[in-house]
Amino acid sequence: MINRYKPFPPGWNNIQVPTHRRSATLAGIATYGPCAARGVWAQRAAWGLVTLGGPRLLPGRTRGWQPSLAADDWAQLQDDLTATVGPFDSHTVYERRDNRQGLLMLLLDGDRSVGFVKARAGDTNGVVREEEALLLVERAKVGSFVAPRVLGSGTVAGWRYLVTSPMPPRMHRMPKAPPRAAIYDDISLALGDLDKGPDAAEGWLPFHGDFTPWNLRQIRDATPWLIDWEDAGWGPPDADRVFYEASAAAIGHPVSNAPLEDSEAVSYWWDEMNRRTRDKLADGIELGRIDYGMLDALAAGSRS
Repeated sequence: MINRYKPFPPGWNNIQVPTHRRSATLAGIATYGPCAARGVWAQRAAWGLVTLGGPRLLPGRTRGWQPSLAADDWAQLQDDLTATVGPFDSHTVYERRDNRQGLLMLLLDGDRSVGFVKARAGDTNGVVREEEALLLVERAKVGSFVAPRVLGSGTVAGWRYLVTSPMPPRMHRMPKAPPRAAIYDDISLALGDLDKGPDAAEGWLPFHGDFTPWNLRQIRDATPWLIDWEDAGWGPPDADRVFYEASAAAIGHPVSNAPLEDSEAVSYWWDEMNRRTRDKLADGIELGRIDYGMLDALAAGSRS
């Protein structure tokens, strides 16, 4: 499988979009989940150009891509993925920008998306936890959102991978008015058997752990998808609600003009976001608008 790619979106260039076929290029563009207006318009413009004129109209220089796995290990991973989802002839690649060694891939067979892969080296606890959470959600048969289904998982050369059902390779967006209350209830009920771990306090409830507007994706008017379950766990009551409201405020789409009210959940996320920002700075990663916006929203809540 030899493909050529163009990096996307402009300025970030961390998604490698295949250019051998129009449908593959469009699928790669659709994997981008922008939360700022500039990114939304860049994605729409790229989609329109490729729809009209094919991959050659996507801005950027065509190039190859090499995984950070040895050739034999990469071949073994591809064999494992083929055994899980069937044959595929190309894939998109999303490379992490947070100094964690890993990648995300959308597997394509002709015009069909056949699987979504999350692979991680080093700290693989998040991938394991995501698989556990998704299996519980599938068993619960929730109605307020759609979650990826687990298709398979395994380990190659110390890399843990998880294969799930993919979203349709079409344009999607953050829903304007998702049924958040119903989603919070469904998450809590579905994850009731999730391992608590030693740090869960009395009265804590199951939560998604990364419930943000950009992790809810909607295609037209269909039920929204809820993705990225690596941080599923147990937290203070209203933890998902507080995190959603803080992240919505951080991207300029607040759900309310009132600040967050002081609560255990606000204190929990204030401590967690400060820890994350310290880790980023220690790793030489520059803080972005969302980092500062989250801290501002949570600080307002802790002072109320």
